[in-house]
Amino acid sequence: MADASYRIVHREDDSFAVEIIRVGSLPQTAAGFATEAAAQSWVAQDRRLHASAAPFGTQASRRWRDA
Repeated sequence: MADASYRIVHREDDSFAVEIIRVGSLPQTAAGFATEAAAQSWVAQDRRLHASAAPFGTQASRRWRDA
């Protein structure tokens, strides 16, 4: 899940959204951020969560395929 791109979008209602594109997944949008800084903070948190979860998911999926 490390291969992701994020794009912060300023919406017509003056809110912000984050477009997320991950390899092998459909594009997603996280909406409803009041400020660009809040959207950036969410992106940083999402990157940390996916980076910390990736080693566990990778090891488990490898063991499952090898069995």
